[in-house]
Amino acid sequence: MTTLPRRSPLTGLRELTDRAALGSIDQQIGQELRALYNEVLAEPIPDRLLALIAKLDESETPAPDEEAEITS
Repeated sequence: MTTLPRRSPLTGLRELTDRAALGSIDQQIGQELRALYNEVLAEPIPDRLLALIAKLDESETPAPDEEAEITS
């Protein structure tokens, strides 16, 4: 019969404390990232980027004569 080695009660306590510390660190990192991203989202979009997006939208819209060719 094989017996498993006994674990010290302190080992379990250390594991719980380590998990709690890691969870706390994860929460702090999450809060910091959310705060950073919220600041970025609140910034205005630069005019150059808006102009570029508008040009891309125009290039994706087919011209009226191209649209007639596609549907026929």
